[in-house]
Amino acid sequence: MKIILDGFFLALSFFTVLPSKKEINIVPSTYKYMLLFFPLVGALLAFLTTLIYLVLQEYFHSLYSALVASILYLFLYGFLHLEAICDVVDAWFAKYSNKDIYEIMKEPHIGAIGAIFCFVFILLKVAIITYVLYEEHFILLFFALIFSRLNVIFALGNFTFHKNSFMALSLKEHARFKLLLFSLLYVLLMVFINTSALFLFVLSLIIFFLVLNVLKKRFSFLNGDCIGFTLEVNELLILNLGFILL
Repeated sequence: MKIILDGFFLALSFFTVLPSKKEINIVPSTYKYMLLFFPLVGALLAFLTTLIYLVLQEYFHSLYSALVASILYLFLYGFLHLEAICDVVDAWFAKYSNKDIYEIMKEPHIGAIGAIFCFVFILLKVAIITYVLYEEHFILLFFALIFSRLNVIFALGNFTFHKNSFMALSLKEHARFKLLLFSLLYVLLMVFINTSALFLFVLSLIIFFLVLNVLKKRFSFLNGDCIGFTLEVNELLILNLGFILL
């Protein structure tokens, strides 16, 4: 039981800024449970974002409350995957100059193009989350945040990663059939809530794999930044498409 809880707290501390257990005993199997709880972290973030909106709505206009809640959502996960947006975009354009793509991704500084793209991306993401909250399509927010993270589990088991991508390789080692099968319980739960969830999950999975394939073809490798970039793009697209389709 302790190792399961350690996996949950590791996922919480790594993928959010929420308070977590101070001392986590990390062994190889901890990553398996960390991965399993990743979609649950998405559900927790969706819950907190929705809760913030509902609380603020009691004191402020709904539109302003939705805007603040959507911005705070980015804070809740520490802008972690948005950093990957900058790195991947910089690497994409560095490819034209025949530079070392992996080194570009690992540089601590970001380029102008990456910064501009990330700024525009944040505007789009804040806009759609604000719209979703304002229209009170709360279930769509849960779908997008859960499915985008659930897709990571399936992607890890079906793609190879750069030899220096420690986290991606550590997680991939545990993305086996039993974990994939157990992860489908998230989908079944969402389908029980709303039957349209199955269609949205399949659509999100297709988008996730398509984006990763494009990046792999472009860079000739994948790493944690590519996963983070794909998660962000997937989340944005599912929020937009889900709003139209649901």
